[in-house]
Amino acid sequence: MPQQKKRLANDHLRGLLLAIVGILILSPDSLLVRLIEADQWTLLFWRGLLTFVTLGLYLLIAHGSGTLKRFLAFGLTGLIIAALFALNTTLFVVSIRHTAVANTLVLISVAPLFAAIFSSLFLGEHAPPRTWIATLISILSIFYIMGEGLGSASLVGDSAALGLALTMAVILTMLRARRSRDAVPIVACSGLMLALVVYPFSGPLLLSDGDWLFMGILGLFVIPVSFAFTLSAPKYLPAPEVGLVFLLETVLGPYLVWLVIGEEPPPATLVGGTVLVVTLAVHAAISLRRSSSAHG
Repeated sequence: MPQQKKRLANDHLRGLLLAIVGILILSPDSLLVRLIEADQWTLLFWRGLLTFVTLGLYLLIAHGSGTLKRFLAFGLTGLIIAALFALNTTLFVVSIRHTAVANTLVLISVAPLFAAIFSSLFLGEHAPPRTWIATLISILSIFYIMGEGLGSASLVGDSAALGLALTMAVILTMLRARRSRDAVPIVACSGLMLALVVYPFSGPLLLSDGDWLFMGILGLFVIPVSFAFTLSAPKYLPAPEVGLVFLLETVLGPYLVWLVIGEEPPPATLVGGTVLVVTLAVHAAISLRRSSSAHG
């Protein structure tokens, strides 16, 4: 029994670290999408194809002849998750291209709330009060940061961002329900799906030198590595907690855009961002301590 409690506590820590590292790697995503000049469908084609190639090579190196079995093993549910992830990626790029980066990331912030509701309804994992409180404080903080920009955002960009939050919550909940180790082949499969679906709509596939550099960073490292981490986290951590860690990108993404492109955030960002980061840190610390106490 003590060994089982220790394992559960270790799983919680492992899931938290996977989610945090994944989001830190993902944080330049919105900046790179902005820097790439190709049309959104061409961008999505290369984003999907490079993700598939990168993760496919990783699986070949790690599993050799067993790679095909790993793709076949995730079944129909895994295929649905892959399709949802491809949709999720499309919605993200469309939103970034049609509204402010900050606006996209603000509206994505409702994903933890959706994830908590879905986990409660379908998995019987009722989030503790601290998760609901932290989620609400985080969302209020983000709306405080970006409140002025919400009124001028485009309807297309806003709608895509809300759809993105919804699909991400569904993905996290479904992965949590499976608790399997097939996140990497699922992400790879979603990349191939995305490339095949958007190919008919993409423009000339030859990119400029600058676009190749940014696309290489995005498709060969940021996307495959970050989502291999973050989509593995629900195996060890409840979906609402994984979704809560995703809120870090809401602060990091606009900050990188400001640093590189010069879109200086308003003073409210410093206040709201501080509240958000402190809330996430306190929530994570309390969760770890409660988990260690319960299982130790």
